[in-house]
Amino acid sequence: MTEAPCCTEYSTSESYCSLSNFAARLDKLETLARLEETALSVLMRESGIAFFGSLILHSLAMAFVVGINFAIAFRLIGFAPRIKIAALSRFYLIHWYAAALIFISGTALLLAYPAKALTNPVFYIKLCAVVIGLLISKRIQNTFAYKPDVLVDSSSIKLAYLSIALWAITLTAGRFLAYTYSILLASRFY
Repeated sequence: MTEAPCCTEYSTSESYCSLSNFAARLDKLETLARLEETALSVLMRESGIAFFGSLILHSLAMAFVVGINFAIAFRLIGFAPRIKIAALSRFYLIHWYAAALIFISGTALLLAYPAKALTNPVFYIKLCAVVIGLLISKRIQNTFAYKPDVLVDSSSIKLAYLSIALWAITLTAGRFLAYTYSILLASRFY
């Protein structure tokens, strides 16, 4: 028998669920169950080509975005000093197309299993890390792109370290999403 999902708050001896938290959680799950029953969600979940195609595109796009960000961040830190930072700027075109593909393919994957992601705090960690990482990418691009004489200052080096950390968090959180969910399909409760 499947147990109803419950918001647990841990006390010293037992877990319990207040009636209002339980009702709010059921409302959210009902909404997710309705989303899971849409034609697009069913297609994404049950079509191997749609699901795995989105997963492959998401992985390749992440590889481009993370790889380009790592290359530029390591250059800012001081690796490969002979390569001009402005020369790396031409990769930003690929970077932004890949970033758009991340959000498109990520939305498709989210549609396949909305409850799996939206009830998992790791998903929100990944989402925040991606958004902040992309904002840092834009800042670095605006500072150094097509400007060969700009010197690397200490704030740019700190941004580079932060960028590396955020992309590492993004990759790690994305990998953990496959293993840390508590609800795969909300519709199983209805």
